[in-house]
Amino acid sequence: CSMRELEEADAWIEAAKYTLEDNSKGRARFTEVVAQAIHALIRANDALALTFLKKRSTRHEDAAVLFGDLIRQGKVDPKYAPLRTLLTRAIAEKSEYDYKGREVGREAASRWLRDVERFLGATKEILNRST
Repeated sequence: CSMRELEEADAWIEAAKYTLEDNSKGRARFTEVVAQAIHALIRANDALALTFLKKRSTRHEDAAVLFGDLIRQGKVDPKYAPLRTLLTRAIAEKSEYDYKGREVGREAASRWLRDVERFLGATKEILNRST
């Protein structure tokens, strides 16, 4: 069910917000915030793909492709099309944050968080309109 994916996306974003404010962790936490936000983004996209296409991305690289399919097939309003750029960027940079520990500052981490929260908000709007 796509609700589970949405709940997981919310959990990842809440973890990212908590981590951002947890001063005991030092600068390394900003990398963790970005990784958590990207996980939230992928889960939110899975919620959309499962709802409308009855499939999820089996590889992270497929996430942006599935979102494009949702737009092309008219399942998602074209006004949301610019969000695909965020997915593309997230997938391209994911391993930098997840595995290579790319250094990032508070400002960049906050921006990722804001962008992913906007995607999550759009996901909820889209899903609410479909019910």
